Amino acid sequence: MKPRLLLCLSLLTLLLGCSSPTRDNPDDPLVGGGDDGIELIAELPSGVQAAGGLLTEIRYTVTAVDLADTVTGTMNLVGTQARGLVQGLAVGSARRFWIEVFDVNHIRTFSAVDTLDIGANAPQTVRLTLTRLTGNLELTSRLPPEIVNLRVAVIVAGDTTTTLEYDVDGDLQEQIEGIPTGTGVELVLAGIDGDGQVLVSTTLQTDIRNDLLARVTLPVETGAVDVVANFPDFVPIVSVDRFSDSAAVFFARSLTPSLPEANEPIDFDELFLHRALGPNEEIVEFYHFDVRSKTPGKIYKLLDRRGDDIQAQLPVFDEIPGDEGYNDLRLVVEVSVSDLEYRANSITSLEQILASGFDTTHTEDLMNCVMVPDGSAASKRFDPLDATGLMDGWYRDQVVRYLLFENPDSDAAVDFSGTEISAPVMYAFLENDRDILDGFAVDLLGATHNVVTRLPAEEGYGPVWALRLFKLDVFDRVTSVASAQDNDREDNVIDLGEVLLINAPVVSVQ
Repeated sequence: MKPRLLLCLSLLTLLLGCSSPTRDNPDDPLVGGGDDGIELIAELPSGVQAAGGLLTEIRYTVTAVDLADTVTGTMNLVGTQARGLVQGLAVGSARRFWIEVFDVNHIRTFSAVDTLDIGANAPQTVRLTLTRLTGNLELTSRLPPEIVNLRVAVIVAGDTTTTLEYDVDGDLQEQIEGIPTGTGVELVLAGIDGDGQVLVSTTLQTDIRNDLLARVTLPVETGAVDVVANFPDFVPIVSVDRFSDSAAVFFARSLTPSLPEANEPIDFDELFLHRALGPNEEIVEFYHFDVRSKTPGKIYKLLDRRGDDIQAQLPVFDEIPGDEGYNDLRLVVEVSVSDLEYRANSITSLEQILASGFDTTHTEDLMNCVMVPDGSAASKRFDPLDATGLMDGWYRDQVVRYLLFENPDSDAAVDFSGTEISAPVMYAFLENDRDILDGFAVDLLGATHNVVTRLPAEEGYGPVWALRLFKLDVFDRVTSVASAQDNDREDNVIDLGEVLLINAPVVSVQ
């Protein structure tokens, strides 16, 4: 039992209010049956600011084994103290006083607890000191090989509480303990290479609770920062237009003038993210990146004599949207650089690769590289460790920006036979029931009734789908693969004269 503060109260006062429901025996006296009671004071820790969202609500609770009900109430913040009046508490031993402080989202930020005997000489004032609550956070990421050190600064209510550093080698999984609880705790992260240059810098926010492990994935945005590190002079970024007549089928700007202009940043979350159905009525989301071929394009990756990636070297492409042979889906071609003096990013085009005489090897690895205007964004990936930011590559001596989806390091991989990309069926409905001009039909909640027949990580999955188009007559009857197959009859099918293949990576499954 902790030390007690004993001050005299009038026994007459203790005998008042004997019908309180907060005690088992109605003949027991009460503390504070009238206007008097125990003044409860909780002191904030030294240096803590009294204002702010961390101290939105302060509550006390008094419990004991012999009490049928708890005594609860709120406290007011006065300067650096929280004050409240405890009334209706039965006299007895081992009364546990517990104070909790909550922030704007009802996350506990401070607490205090003490156990006291309340008798004839009960304390008139009880003082407790609040303790800052802390929680734990698990930080994961798939970092590029250039990064050897990760610096993490934890900021709560504008103040840096701690700065940590981790040596990293590829995948990162660290648990950070003792982070002050609260809403929107900031994590300022910097990924540093062997030369001390910051290659990744980002700020994330997460809620920290004392009773729940928070999990945060660091989305790595590499590429442009690598170019700056190796090429201090200006490097032009190529203009990309995904909606020209030569690049688009579903989304040609000539047919839909409201589409973004050439090289205008694209918000794919707003314009091209769709809800659909999985094989067994799962709710899935996919991005619609228009019609693509089952024959992949190529991405050239430069390797050193040991077969390892050359650090900071960007991959090389030779087509962008609108070019003949362009495809988002890319077959990885490895280029073995035999020159011991090779400097990263000395090669910036396919023409230079061919002229170098370096050996090339076609792998069976595929990468879904959606080339976009600078500033574009698509925030969702099936694998939470996949990078969501813009990636950089070379296109004919210029930098090209792309969003990466399925790739060899991802849980969402592409089934590939060595010649063609696997193209499972997607059952789909057209808004106008006849052609692609108005896109896919949606219900009152804005969801399509398209059904994907494979999920990421399943055998046979690929982001390129062969559309099987149904008439709207069966829209409400199709909710799964089984129901789609039940309605797959000639009188329910729309024949466009060709099979449309679209790049539509599945990015979430519920």
